[in-house]
Amino acid sequence: MSIRAQSERGFSLIELLVVVAIIGVLAAVGVDGYQGYIDSTKKSVTDANAKAVHQWLINTKTVRAAGIDTDPVECKATTLTSSTTAATAVAAGGCFGALALAGNPFESFKNPYKTTRTSSNAVRAVADNTTAVTDGITDCTSLQTGTENGDIIIRVSGTGAKHVDVYICAKEGDADGKLTKRDTTIKNF
Repeated sequence: MSIRAQSERGFSLIELLVVVAIIGVLAAVGVDGYQGYIDSTKKSVTDANAKAVHQWLINTKTVRAAGIDTDPVECKATTLTSSTTAATAVAAGGCFGALALAGNPFESFKNPYKTTRTSSNAVRAVADNTTAVTDGITDCTSLQTGTENGDIIIRVSGTGAKHVDVYICAKEGDADGKLTKRDTTIKNF
């Protein structure tokens, strides 16, 4: 025969349900905070990639001003000079595509939102004189179809003396795929 003390009891169903509810609320808050942290980090990586592209463009312009051509060959001033927008798009695409090849500055770039998109897919060039871009509102696909969050778009505009803008494609608020301009326009590229 076993004798139990009267004060020795288990937890009631209500007490267990309260504990489970508290754990559920804490987990929901933690997951939401973690997701915000992940989104913020992806946007920061995209911004850092865009800064690197923008800085490379500024350095290239400075080197050219000193009378020195840059590698790869596709990015030499004579290759990119064109009087028509269509030819500029081809030349700029060749230049930035070549930069993604082994041994060149953008070879290790990866789209932080979709890591299977690397180099030439993650850094895109487009010639465009007509599209009005408003930061955080204009869709990325308005400049180039197939653009996704995390891509960097280099927009070449103008005839003769080219102007270059660097945009990132990222989530703005709740909206995916919005353009944000990175730094200032590089004039007479």
